[in-house]
Amino acid sequence: MSPPNDPKEKVGERFDPAAMNSAQAKAWTAVRAVAKSCKPGMTEKDAAVLLKEALAAAGIDKIWHPPQIRFGKNTTKPFAVPGDKTIALQSNDIFFLDIGPVFEGYESDVGETFVVGNDPDQHRIAADSKAIFQEVQRHWRESGESGPELYRFAETAAEKRGWRISFEGASGHRISEFPHSVHWRGKLKTFESRPSPDRWILEIHLLHPEGHYGAFFEDLL
Repeated sequence: MSPPNDPKEKVGERFDPAAMNSAQAKAWTAVRAVAKSCKPGMTEKDAAVLLKEALAAAGIDKIWHPPQIRFGKNTTKPFAVPGDKTIALQSNDIFFLDIGPVFEGYESDVGETFVVGNDPDQHRIAADSKAIFQEVQRHWRESGESGPELYRFAETAAEKRGWRISFEGASGHRISEFPHSVHWRGKLKTFESRPSPDRWILEIHLLHPEGHYGAFFEDLL
């Protein structure tokens, strides 16, 4: 495949997709290890301590965006909006982790939702956030559609499942060797061309129709 021509997809001369995918894999390992350790009674601050330890063990260089750890009602909050720090994880509850560490000079960005207990709707929205990501990803591969078209597709997929989709702070973005911001700081949702492989993070943030909780999933497109 020829390199992208759009300057919004520019990367450095030594950019290596394999290195970026390796960074993604390390981030996923850390997220899932922390999620397994999150128990009822813990606060987001408690989980942040676990996350810091897991990232150090993985060999993190630095972070390129602050981690988002959202428990319960805080899962409805956009990225830039602070959550209620007094919230503790309940016996039947939902939470997500969203992290942006840098490994060996390459950015990673992963996020996933997890459920404690057996609430069927919480389990469903968590599963749907990942399923819609995968559905949009398949559609991108098959259709060649632009960023706005992909997010319209995602919105329809969410509505079919009975959820709302939030675009505030969760509408996709560039990724590359650190820092991607020297190339472009815009959103996938506003990128009017077909996104190229190994350049973009697709974010899916679902909301309960009555705003009780949300679910989030993101990965490399």
